[in-house]
Amino acid sequence: MLKLDVADPREQAIANALIKRFDKEHFQKLLLEWILDANISFRQPEHYRLRQIFEYLNPSVATTNAHISHDTVRRRMLDLYAQQKARVVEHLRNTPGQIHIAIDGWRSRNRHALHGVVCFYVDQHGNQFKLVLGLPELKVAHSGDHVAEQILEIIDSFDIRDKVGYLTLDNAGNMDTAAESIATALGFGSKRRRVRCFGHVLNLVVKALLFGHRADAFEAEIEGDSVLDAAKHEIWRKKGPIGKLHNLVHWIHRSDRLTYRLRALQEDFLARAEKPQLHMKKAVDVVRDNQTRWLSTLYMIRRGLQLRPFLEELVEKLVLESSRECRRGTIRREELPLCLREESLLTDKDWKVIETMEEVLVDFEEALRMLEGDAQSRARKGGRIEAYGNM
Repeated sequence: MLKLDVADPREQAIANALIKRFDKEHFQKLLLEWILDANISFRQPEHYRLRQIFEYLNPSVATTNAHISHDTVRRRMLDLYAQQKARVVEHLRNTPGQIHIAIDGWRSRNRHALHGVVCFYVDQHGNQFKLVLGLPELKVAHSGDHVAEQILEIIDSFDIRDKVGYLTLDNAGNMDTAAESIATALGFGSKRRRVRCFGHVLNLVVKALLFGHRADAFEAEIEGDSVLDAAKHEIWRKKGPIGKLHNLVHWIHRSDRLTYRLRALQEDFLARAEKPQLHMKKAVDVVRDNQTRWLSTLYMIRRGLQLRPFLEELVEKLVLESSRECRRGTIRREELPLCLREESLLTDKDWKVIETMEEVLVDFEEALRMLEGDAQSRARKGGRIEAYGNM
């Protein structure tokens, strides 16, 4: 960039000074910290545009061969982890009291069965802390003994077997077995030191409210791609007003045409509104629920109630259009979209039930919000350092 003539002793001296001033190790350390802190792909430092930027800012990046590959990133990350883990082991050994363990399992989108293992403790200065100890993948049957085996391996890797206090797990049957196995290995009774996960208890209660006492059987019935849309629609419809709303919301979401029509109804209303502040508002879309999080059902209900007049207008228009097509012989009655058939239409009584359910679920939402957070100070949105919630 500087176009120095290395044959000229004076310019060679300038080049040498620039290279000497550049700290290759520090540059690579900063780059690794950025990748780690921003959760960047390990291959990002190999991108030629990024490398051009580095070389433009300082030609010494190229002359000292300071660029790093994804293999280098991975190797150094593992080295860094080993170094930091040794410090964590020493830190945990020096804690004056017990170290409590929380375990939760879930499946990632790319179908990896993972268990998060987190510890909670108070240090010698009375400060509350939590640390992620591991995220093991369970590649065998999810039995309680297999789960316990992995958890004990992590506990032993941090040398805290004699310091473990209470265990928090969810209420699944395999976790009961896991708690027994861990407690036996550590030499204490699981019933005295087992803490039930309150969030999981809330989840079970709300799902029973929404879908009945056999909520697990209902979820198993509708799970998987093998269930045909018509069959799945009928299963949901039989669950009452919430099921009808679910069917309508998912039908609209899958159709670009229906989504645009729903937006158009809102935009027309906002454009004709007498209050000027309404003109600034934008149309919103339906919110889908999912099987794993009951809060998503509450969010679907709230958005459904917000959009009720537009949903009713949209359905009314679609029913009229379909009726005309039936009279013309374009389609047969049995070919009507499932959500437009009489038994699937939301009535005033259905909407009243949905309103009541929203009022009931608010109490559970507030209880859940009380459990959020960990009282740890960290950078939040906007760069603010804040702590909220309970440990």
